[in-house]
Amino acid sequence: MKFKSIFFLFNIVVIFSFSLIFLLPLILLSGSYSSVFWLDNWYLAFIFFLLIVSLDSYFILNWKLFIFLEKEDWNNLTQYLEEKIYVKGQFRKQYIKLMINTSLAVSNLDKIDRLAKEIRDRKPGLLPRYALLLGIPLFLRDNSEEALIHYGKYKDNKDTNNINWVKWVYAFTLIRENQHAMAQEVLLEICNNKIDDILLLLTLYSLDSISCNSDILNNSLIEHKTKYSDEQKWISYMDSMRGKNIFILLLTGIMEEARKWEKSSSQKEIIV
Repeated sequence: MKFKSIFFLFNIVVIFSFSLIFLLPLILLSGSYSSVFWLDNWYLAFIFFLLIVSLDSYFILNWKLFIFLEKEDWNNLTQYLEEKIYVKGQFRKQYIKLMINTSLAVSNLDKIDRLAKEIRDRKPGLLPRYALLLGIPLFLRDNSEEALIHYGKYKDNKDTNNINWVKWVYAFTLIRENQHAMAQEVLLEICNNKIDDILLLLTLYSLDSISCNSDILNNSLIEHKTKYSDEQKWISYMDSMRGKNIFILLLTGIMEEARKWEKSSSQKEIIV
């Protein structure tokens, strides 16, 4: 459905709902009692007015943004976001994530590099919050040296969002550099934390790739295989998680390998 249609339909529904609520006392009660009711409950009308003004203001202020998204007009969307972030200095979560997503959609990693630099220069306090996403160009370019520096800086920072994912990328980069002992230490640390099932599979798969084996890891694999013995359940879970963590989209190939490994492994094995 078109954004404009949604906007107008929303207003029609809200106004109709309030009109029904407004007229209900008049229908159920006499006119005099209806007046008394609204004298005592006038704040309901005020709350409604405040609600619809706030929501409509949000839509109107972000009208261009929604239109560009609807049309998948990535060039104009990028220009819009650059003006908001770089010119007006509005380093909002919504704008930052959209800039990263849009840059990936058009395969322009330089845009993410610039975003990282701007945040580092102007809003360094935000870096731990977006450490996982801002390091994407380093990960995709297989720039292991800089990736280790970037993710290593935030893997133990208590303010880092998705910290266990940051640790996994760090460990995966160590594996790329054949630093298996250090990678194993980080991966085992991840296993001791509460993590989502996608990251768990990636961690088990990574440990198997460096020939790490233990009863704890084998048990984790057995539990994961049992929980997702139904392939459709796994697919549904993956789909639900992609919307929460765009990094998962970048790992489609690795995830397919890990899933094949899991399904073909025996109960005594741990695979990546």
